Amino acid sequence: MFSGLLKNLCFGISKTVILLPVLATPALADVSWSEPDDNMVVARWSKEELKPLPQTHAQRMDEIKKHFEHADKPGESWRYDRIYVLMDGLESESGAVSDVPADELTYYRARLLQHRHEFSRAASLLQKIDSDSAYYSSARLMMAQVYGEQNQEKAAREACVSLMLEQSDLAAVCSIGLQSTAGSAGHGILTSLLKRLSHDNSPQGRSLSAWALYQKSKSYLNEGKYAEVEALYEQWSDDELLSVADLVHRSEALLRNKQPEKVMALLRDYGFANYPDDALIVQLARAEQQIGSAELYWRDYAEERISQRIKRRDQNYSELISLYFSTVGKNAEERNLSWLSQVNNAQKNHYVAAQGDLL
Repeated sequence: MFSGLLKNLCFGISKTVILLPVLATPALADVSWSEPDDNMVVARWSKEELKPLPQTHAQRMDEIKKHFEHADKPGESWRYDRIYVLMDGLESESGAVSDVPADELTYYRARLLQHRHEFSRAASLLQKIDSDSAYYSSARLMMAQVYGEQNQEKAAREACVSLMLEQSDLAAVCSIGLQSTAGSAGHGILTSLLKRLSHDNSPQGRSLSAWALYQKSKSYLNEGKYAEVEALYEQWSDDELLSVADLVHRSEALLRNKQPEKVMALLRDYGFANYPDDALIVQLARAEQQIGSAELYWRDYAEERISQRIKRRDQNYSELISLYFSTVGKNAEERNLSWLSQVNNAQKNHYVAAQGDLL
């Protein structure tokens, strides 16, 4: 179940967009987001949120891309709410087609749908992006991801194979990403890729390197090679560039290797930040429990935040909520979790119902 948390989103850089998987992040917000029913704060709007919306289609698209570039980093998940606001009504604006190519908007709409776990709708949009589009390679990678989430293995493999003539590197890591473990051959490919890209500071190079690093760490985690996960990040990563998904991988390997103190050292500052990520709070709560501390700081914090997710019926948090209750959660039987069962069942049946008309 845990590994499923890490495959839900993508991350784009420049016109040639490469994908990175990340954890589920805050669901779509309304004005009550910063003032929940019981006055407990889940997320706070940044000052940037209060700025007027750009007036033109092109300006909106520029801001959407800027937010997508940062949204997967620790403390930046509030940006998905901003993206949702920016996309509202975007297609209906006059001059939209001439300002920005239609496939660009289609691609970013699919990314937001993937973030919301609406995989069927995301796949339908991605099918519309033709091979002559600058977004074709990225769209195919995302298709492999969303089909994989729906257990449509044949369609996911075909999406990877379709990249072979475009970019063989992407096709290789795409295929490896569909597997729970890379195997010796896959690890060899990923290591070669990391070595080749170690001095490539272009957006494309950094993004592909991050993807390869993530896939290699995922495989080590699934293989039970927990020490190798930490060694991998120490060798190849710049801590400042790690995504939430990478931090979860590192902390999960440390937890399984019975090193909760290292988890505290790794994640504590992120937990105290202005916009902490719920997945990292849950990891801190698990580390606190594993230490056997009488202090309940992180466990109480996780309880507060997960309670708010349940009240908001945040379906893209369903796996995190399940992880929380299976590890450190309390009073699960007293919660109204019928909606969570429905969401999980819907995902198993390869469909998650639409939540509104804005997309």
